[in-house]
Amino acid sequence: MTKKVLVAILLVCLCGSVPGASNMKQKSFTPESNEHETETQKEEEEARITLCREPQIQASAASITAEAETTVIVTNVLNMYQNRWNIYLTADEIDLLAKIVWVEACGEPSEGQEAVVEVVFNRMCSPDYPDTLYGVLSQDDPVQFCSWKLKDTAKPTEKEYQSIYRVLYGQTAILRSDTVYFSTFALTPQVDRKICCHCFCYGR
Repeated sequence: MTKKVLVAILLVCLCGSVPGASNMKQKSFTPESNEHETETQKEEEEARITLCREPQIQASAASITAEAETTVIVTNVLNMYQNRWNIYLTADEIDLLAKIVWVEACGEPSEGQEAVVEVVFNRMCSPDYPDTLYGVLSQDDPVQFCSWKLKDTAKPTEKEYQSIYRVLYGQTAILRSDTVYFSTFALTPQVDRKICCHCFCYGR
């Protein structure tokens, strides 16, 4: 009886130790499993961050490209003057012309100032005169553009600039294309227009 009791007790102890061993085995794999799960989570997080950043980078690149294209478009629009002479003036040339228009016709109506600008452009396109603004305005002529010597005393206003821009943008059609003279009196028998105090003439 005693032996049987001892055997039974041993069997009970052995059976009780098996779940413990099983738990130990499971626990022995737990650290590796957690480490694997942590690395996987890190990789997933990095992938998520990358996916989030890519649209931002693409959006920034698209924004920069759009901004550059807008700048080019705006610049082209500002620099494109459509007029019958196909003349383009730089900002410095416009400032120079504004001084001459002020000296020549500051007391004239806007139409008279615009006609002065048209005479300048007619001369620039004529084979008989220089083809640059500076060349036309500074040409040694005893009658036309004697205002050149007074350009540094000029004080052009918004009125002179607006008159220039209207001609540059093709909003005027006042004179013939061969009208290249203007003065307070008729310089040739062929008078194209008389505007206020100025006679605008062509021919010789």
